[in-house]
Amino acid sequence: MKESSFKVYLKEFQQDNLSHFNEFYEATKRAVFYNILSFIKSYETSEDILQDTYVKFLKSVKELKNHSSPLGYLIMISRNLSLDYLKKIKDGEIEDDYQVKHEEDFNQDKLLLLEKLKNILKEKEYEVIIFHIYDELTFEEISSLTNTPLGTTLYRYNSAIKKAKEVLKNEAY
Repeated sequence: MKESSFKVYLKEFQQDNLSHFNEFYEATKRAVFYNILSFIKSYETSEDILQDTYVKFLKSVKELKNHSSPLGYLIMISRNLSLDYLKKIKDGEIEDDYQVKHEEDFNQDKLLLLEKLKNILKEKEYEVIIFHIYDELTFEEISSLTNTPLGTTLYRYNSAIKKAKEVLKNEAY
């Protein structure tokens, strides 16, 4: 789905018209979920934070400017909620065994790869990789979504791929 469709939905949501919310949710949930999972490392907890992200989005949608990226805003909300959750764990407010839940539709190898990529890449490089590989967005869509020039998006992707290849090559037996 194109960013321009998201902006049409944004206008509708700001007018309390949620008739297309399910389409918006289905088109954006994967990117938001993988962003959360890269922080939390727990499938079940990530699903909870995903739902909290959309609730917070709907509560604050009227504050969002029409030229803003709704998906970018969702990513920002999900990142902040994830960091808040991790802080609560660190401060002992939440007891969590921090175990990754294995679900039949989620591949353990993908989680390990995501974790490695998160550790070796800059935040913006990681974001481009997630959007392009996991969410199958084109570079033009990513550029529009992140409000970044196409050249910068391509540079970040190529840089991320080079770093990932180098690190993963050195880890091979």
